[in-house]
Amino acid sequence: MDDQLNYAPCGYLVMQKDGRIMEANQTMLDMLELAGHELADQHIHSILTVPSKMYYQTYFTPLISMYQRVNEMYLTLRSRKEHIPVLVNAIEREGRIEFVFMQMKLRDEYENELIWEKRHTEWILQETNEAYWKLQQLMSELESKKQELVTLNAELQEMALSDPLTGLKNRRFFQERMAAFLQQAETEEVPFSILLIDVDHFKKVNDTFGHPIGDLVLQELAVKLENEIREEDVVARMGGEEFVIILSQTSAKKVRMIAERVRKNIAYSVWAHTAVTVSIGAATYEKDDTSITLLSRADGALYQSKKEGRNRVSFQ
Repeated sequence: MDDQLNYAPCGYLVMQKDGRIMEANQTMLDMLELAGHELADQHIHSILTVPSKMYYQTYFTPLISMYQRVNEMYLTLRSRKEHIPVLVNAIEREGRIEFVFMQMKLRDEYENELIWEKRHTEWILQETNEAYWKLQQLMSELESKKQELVTLNAELQEMALSDPLTGLKNRRFFQERMAAFLQQAETEEVPFSILLIDVDHFKKVNDTFGHPIGDLVLQELAVKLENEIREEDVVARMGGEEFVIILSQTSAKKVRMIAERVRKNIAYSVWAHTAVTVSIGAATYEKDDTSITLLSRADGALYQSKKEGRNRVSFQ
């Protein structure tokens, strides 16, 4: 597991379909106050509270079996010292289930505060007529906190789908959109293509200018890539210095032209810190393609671009 995933601002856990845990990132281990060897091969029930075990069996297990994914389910984890409310998203693929856990302590604090405000308001209403003004004030505060809770939930959802460094969508969002594009291509025969993009000699940038400048270069590249796409396209950061673009309704002939345009615009644009070039691997959907086969062809094309000298486009 790479460092970026290992120390991501959310817990990440992989388990087998029988419920046995295979691996977890450091954030997850810190959340549970466990070492890696204490969690490996344990059943998922070992980290759930008793009510959450029942909820997991009643709702999570049937949903993941029917749809191969579960979105926004609330569970409570059991650490050494406390119970931790979490928002859970999960997906089943390749015979295993991957989880993302977002702590929801702040959400519980808001909910408890809302409950207290409501009870206090009812008490004031019953006690005296002159409490009417206070009642209105408290109701206003209640509505404000509800809006804060809605905003907080929206921010948490956005965090789960965004790359924290560049602000682009992340690998998870890319995989969800890729599945939708594949479905549309299969059922409606709508073509699409992908560009796998890698920064050339990025290690040299970090070694020469330092990682903070390297991060700024990736952020600047993200802006440039966003400027290259249409509203219906998708650009995401896969990790490190690797990015991907899904080009909607784009044939094999057209994707070559677009990829070359992207490469040139990056190579000859003005950079705030240090100029970089990119190598690109392009691939277009073919009948019976899966996410794996399409990405594999794009990755092979990217390897060819690197092998032939970088700062070029290859197609498979």
